[in-house]
Amino acid sequence: MRKETSEITDIVRSRICQRADQEDMILHEGMLATEFGVSRTPIRQVLQKLAYEHLVETRSGIGTIVSPLLPEHRPMDFAVFRSLLRAAADCTCDATLPDLAATRLATVQRQAAAPEDRIAPVYFSQRSELLEILSDLVKDRILADALRAAHWRHLRWRMRDLSDAPEPVVADWRATMAAVPEAPTLRQLMLTLADAPF
Repeated sequence: MRKETSEITDIVRSRICQRADQEDMILHEGMLATEFGVSRTPIRQVLQKLAYEHLVETRSGIGTIVSPLLPEHRPMDFAVFRSLLRAAADCTCDATLPDLAATRLATVQRQAAAPEDRIAPVYFSQRSELLEILSDLVKDRILADALRAAHWRHLRWRMRDLSDAPEPVVADWRATMAAVPEAPTLRQLMLTLADAPF
């Protein structure tokens, strides 16, 4: 069944983030086009979007590969993510969240508190939804794009942690979502997340 470009992007992004061993992951345009029943043009668009999010990169003579997570970069990757959350807090007004965003956030909070058997895909889904909420709320598109890229990298690290030791990652996530105040302002939400253990 033929899928839309955005659906394909979501599927490939999910595979990248949920795969513990990503260093050898090569994305072949032809194979993806066959799998999703589309031409190579939409696949190129998908790969460009993922490259923009710094999830993949093109290597001469190899093709498109998943961008490596280098252990020596982990502290900086986490610091950049938290700094961008603080920057988003600094660049926003202190108004309450719009109703739709507040409803979506409350749903993520409820889901985070509920016990779940399929930890990895549920955690990925909840974190993805939080990212969409934040991206929709940050009005500066440059900051929103940088926050998205940093969030995906942070999430990839946490998904790797989740595959090694799920309990601490889930505990951090639940504590983070429980710390978000009821009806927060965007500033409060960003600062809470910036200081949270997730």
